[in-house]
Formats: sequence, structure tokens, C-alpha cells
Amino acid sequence: MTDSPSRMSRARAGGWKSRARNVGAAAAGLAIVAGSASIAAPAAATGKSVQVVEVVSRGGFQNILAASSSGLTLYVTPAGQSCKGGCLSIWPPLLMPKGAKIPLGTSGLGTAKFGHEKQVTYNKQRLYTFYEDSGTSTLGEGVGGFSVVQVPS
Repeated sequence: MTDSPSRMSRARAGGWKSRARNVGAAAAGLAIVAGSASIAAPAAATGKSVQVVEVVSRGGFQNILAASSSGLTLYVTPAGQSCKGGCLSIWPPLLMPKGAKIPLGTSGLGTAKFGHEKQVTYNKQRLYTFYEDSGTSTLGEGVGGFSVVQVPS
């Protein structure tokens, strides 16, 4: 049995509406919530202290944090919340390499449990990168209430 043209166009329209609902549901999943999830950590380190963040100036911002391994700008959530689910695809967390330690004397840096991993924190706020950032961009500033991490000079 073959579908009529009008039935096929309704099916296509329904497919488009279904995709739109999925996009809407994914966007709703971007709401920032307290909690954690488990994702793979970066390559294993040697168990020594490693530099995980650096202070940089970029995009009109002075003294902000960037990930040492990738150079990407780091962000915090509004009110120190964390994200989970679909939020993590937009805001990947900065994770400590397995076996690595925060260098002693690094003011404000720490870690928080993130599933079976450790997420890097600054002043007890979890650090995230933004999926659209590349190089030295700061495109995540203000998106969903996230802000670049500014440190005292």
C-alpha cells in the first residue's frame, strides 16, 4: 500500500514538529540544576601536581581563568549551581586528569566530586568551558547566566 501525497506531507510535517519538540525539550534540559553526572576524564596524568588553569586577558576581560590544557575560557554558573544532562553538552566541565593534584599554594582552586571524577573549582564554584568557544573566544559570557571567571589582579 502506498501513502497518498497528503498523508506523506502530514508525516513530514509531523516529523518536523517532532524534531522541534525534541529541540525544545533539549533546550529545557539546559536549565541549570544542582547535581552531577559522570563523563570521561581527560588522559591520565602522572600523579604529580599539574597546572590546570592559567590567568589570561582576552575579549575585553582582564585576569580571567582559562584551561591550561586547551586554552579555553572558563565559566561559572549563576549562584554557584552546576549543570547536568543536556546542560553538559553546552557547558563541558573542567575535569582533573586522573591522578593529578591541584598545586599547593594555588589560591582558590580545588575540586568537587563529579561522578567518579573530580571537577576543578575556583572559590568552591565548579568550572565549565563553553561548547562554541575556540581559541581565545569568550562567547559563553552571559549565556544562560554563566559568566567568565575573573580573579583579583
